[in-house]
Amino acid sequence: MPIFEQEWISPALVLYKKRKITETYTVILGLNPIGQALCRNLYENNEFETVLLFNSPAFSSWNRYPVDLKPPVVPVHGMVAEDLMIIFGDVIIREFDWMTDMLFFIRGNVPTRFVVAMMTHDGPTCGQVLSKKGDRFLKRMDIPLGRSDYYDGITAPLISAGSAAGLDPVVLFLEESKDRDIIFQVDEIAVSQTEVDDARMFLKKGLDFQLHD
Repeated sequence: MPIFEQEWISPALVLYKKRKITETYTVILGLNPIGQALCRNLYENNEFETVLLFNSPAFSSWNRYPVDLKPPVVPVHGMVAEDLMIIFGDVIIREFDWMTDMLFFIRGNVPTRFVVAMMTHDGPTCGQVLSKKGDRFLKRMDIPLGRSDYYDGITAPLISAGSAAGLDPVVLFLEESKDRDIIFQVDEIAVSQTEVDDARMFLKKGLDFQLHD
């Protein structure tokens, strides 16, 4: 079993690292329903290596997956494949006071191109960025600049604290699908297969990664 050394501890977040991370990654935060569903899709179809482990009193386990899928990811893992890092776990998260700690840890320990979060909203797909590089990233995905009237517990801290933490945040507001092909639901927030497919399509256009669908 690989050895993970404790790197960070606060009342809100405990973190373990497998090794020093020297390669540069685009980080996808799979810590809300649409992000979690997208990251699980990538995880199921590709071979990711876990290099970080996060735990928090705010995480509670979510193990409602068929037995023929890859095992649940508990607590939250930072996993890498190619030049992509996904941070997600099969957990339910309702308190987000640990997010700032996580962002500042990433700043100091993970070389990044972008840190990406997404959420669905009742409006056309758009994106919010804070840099010209982020603007070019949106253009590669054919996503116009814009913002939602509402931010969740992942997207709000990323926009407000991400640049202060020395990161290049990208928030994607994906249009809610009218299809009822729901694959995942947490409280009142449902995620459809169409929304996951759309998110993966946009990211593949923007990042040109070669991961399997």
